[in-house]
Amino acid sequence: MGYTTGKKTRIIEFLSENRERSFTLEQICCAVTEDGKGKSTVYRLVAELVEGGDVKRLSDGRTRRCTYQFVGDAACHEHLHLKCKECGRLMHLDDKLSHQFERAVLRSGGFVIEEGTMLFGRCRDCAEVKG
Repeated sequence: MGYTTGKKTRIIEFLSENRERSFTLEQICCAVTEDGKGKSTVYRLVAELVEGGDVKRLSDGRTRRCTYQFVGDAACHEHLHLKCKECGRLMHLDDKLSHQFERAVLRSGGFVIEEGTMLFGRCRDCAEVKG
């Protein structure tokens, strides 16, 4: 990963401690800076982490709003993701199950799912609350 600054270390620690969630740049700034100082540095460091493959940039597919999630050594491009529209939780679907789903979609509709695909819905906890 190369040279790591204190702020970069705080970003990595914050995101890796919250692996199941994704965060906006503003949320990351609030978590790792004091009084919102150094936002541009946080934005630059997050972009570096995305480029390096340690953090994944996620789009909700409907707006231009993006969130970021720590993936570390995980090969995120090899599986599908499930994102809860209620709480923002992001789950990595097992590689084997992802491939089975992709093959079933191809067989049934002749449709190829591209890498990095995200499926939106509600996680178990949020679904139980809504009843």
